Amino acid sequence: MDPRSVPIQLLGTTGRSTLVFLGHVGQLSAMTATALNGIGRKLRGKGGFGTSALMEEMNESGVRSIPIVCLVSALIGTILVLQTAYQLERYGQKNLVAAGVAVSLTRELGPLMTAIVVTGRVGAGFAAQIGTMKVSEELLALRTMAINPVYFLVSQRLFTLLILLPCLTIFADFVGILGGYLVGITAYGINPNIYIQNTFLYMTSDDIISGIIKSGVFALIITMVSCHLAFRVTGGAAGVGKATRLAVVSSIVLVIVADAIFTAILTQ
Repeated sequence: MDPRSVPIQLLGTTGRSTLVFLGHVGQLSAMTATALNGIGRKLRGKGGFGTSALMEEMNESGVRSIPIVCLVSALIGTILVLQTAYQLERYGQKNLVAAGVAVSLTRELGPLMTAIVVTGRVGAGFAAQIGTMKVSEELLALRTMAINPVYFLVSQRLFTLLILLPCLTIFADFVGILGGYLVGITAYGINPNIYIQNTFLYMTSDDIISGIIKSGVFALIITMVSCHLAFRVTGGAAGVGKATRLAVVSSIVLVIVADAIFTAILTQ
């Protein structure tokens, strides 16, 4: 191989990859706009959400996610207390553990860990369900009946997760703080009244609101990435599995990137 051709081949590969990436971004943006428009149409009464289907979706995506969200949040709160109290106790400041746990959970770890759990449970389900419909040509059947598949399948899932993920995040914050409280007063002998006082002294409404805003953005990312990749499934069952795996990985990476961006913006 001519060494002079290596830069050209590298440039060509980079260019093709960039075009593919931009194509995905364009398609994802168009689907997001269509899904949001579908939510607006349904809220205006133009083919509203089916009550039974909406309740079933909320139960599957939200209620059944509560146990695993509680478990993860309680463990995160426990770990935070164990790690921070170990360090602060050296300086006689273990009472400040409550402040660190409350702020860390509400601003960062609560929304982030809840989004990751929901990605693995709900986002994978979105990708698998719609991907199976794609390979079985059910999406084609919807188009044949003049039904927009994005309106029919994506809008309701997006609407549901935009409501549920902030609620799950608030629930996760509470459980995580409670778990940290129990460990702090039992393992390190922190005065319960001081722990509660420091929690509300240092945790502000801005901390909670920033976490809720993040969770709304995370809900948008999880739903749209999962559905977008499901709409592109090819190759039967193997293609569904590949799309589901890619949806989970891509969603988690984008959620972490979005968290970093929002943290940089909201801390200014």
